[in-house]
Amino acid sequence: MQPPRRLVARQLSSKQSKKKMDPATLAQIAATHPLVRTVESGEEPTGPAAEAIRRQVESLLAIDMEDPELHEAMDVVADLWKSKGMGNTAENRRNLRSDLERQAVERCEDFVRQMAPMRDMLRQAEANADLLDRQAQDSVEDLERTDAETRRVVAAHEQLLETRDQLQREHDAAVAFRARYELSPNETAALEAR
Repeated sequence: MQPPRRLVARQLSSKQSKKKMDPATLAQIAATHPLVRTVESGEEPTGPAAEAIRRQVESLLAIDMEDPELHEAMDVVADLWKSKGMGNTAENRRNLRSDLERQAVERCEDFVRQMAPMRDMLRQAEANADLLDRQAQDSVEDLERTDAETRRVVAAHEQLLETRDQLQREHDAAVAFRARYELSPNETAALEAR
């Protein structure tokens, strides 16, 4: 008969506090564990625990030990440990993730510090570009106003030219009329003598 899982968990937790387990209890737990019974019977383990273990083993076996990226990652870890004067200990392996995350944060902060002057220059360049854009818009508006004023002056000039030409035609007509119908001095004297 298989003991309930709670009983097995209680036995494990009470025994783990003593650091050493009683061999008889360990044998009893091992004998009743479903994975152990399945392996002893020659059957392939099934269930969520067996599937999780199978996936972990398959992922470990799938690692290409000749992969340059793996070697590079291991070199980074070795350099990290050397830089901190640490060795390959269980404690250091447990803290590896937090150490790598801390190092990544430090590098990001260093990157932000180094890029801050460039960010400030880009902001200044953006402000200068906005100023130039406003000045260009003002210049365009000035040109449009000047163009409108120039068109008005040109239209007034053309009107004046047309008026001058009209007056010149009237003057030429008056001069021609006088030249044609004005009496010459001889004709005036002949009329007066009569």
